[in-house]
Amino acid sequence: MRIFVPFVVDDLACVKLSPRLVHGVTRDLLQVFPGADQEGLEYVATMAAADDSLRLLNRDGSLGFRRIVGVADVTNAMLALPAADEQLLETAVYLEQTLQISEFVSFLVDEPGNEALVRRAVAGDEVAFLNTEEIELLWYDAVERDALFRELSASLDVHD
Repeated sequence: MRIFVPFVVDDLACVKLSPRLVHGVTRDLLQVFPGADQEGLEYVATMAAADDSLRLLNRDGSLGFRRIVGVADVTNAMLALPAADEQLLETAVYLEQTLQISEFVSFLVDEPGNEALVRRAVAGDEVAFLNTEEIELLWYDAVERDALFRELSASLDVHD
């Protein structure tokens, strides 16, 4: 299954990621959007991960104010569905095993220039949170990870 993992800047420098809540095209999501194509379903999962990335950011800006989503393909054996009584999105699934950063195929990052909007969303502005959906997520190949980390880390010193 292709999974969409909420990240912060520091995650890009990790060798491996610990088990955590991620997002994907689950059976529950397929039931909500029975006629949707794979691309549309993956977009829904991507945006859920982007929202979770925003929730990981802190008010002091030390983790930046750009959402980041890591994209990886994993086996279903690495995943577990949430319990029926958990109040999570239909895209939610648990990554139950450590995942090497080298297993990610790409990264999606907020287009620069939207940090003020994300900052307001992190501070609790609900309208700003909803408006983050309009921010274009830029695609980076996995081989660009180190350069992306350097770029985003440098922007922490300049903008935040």
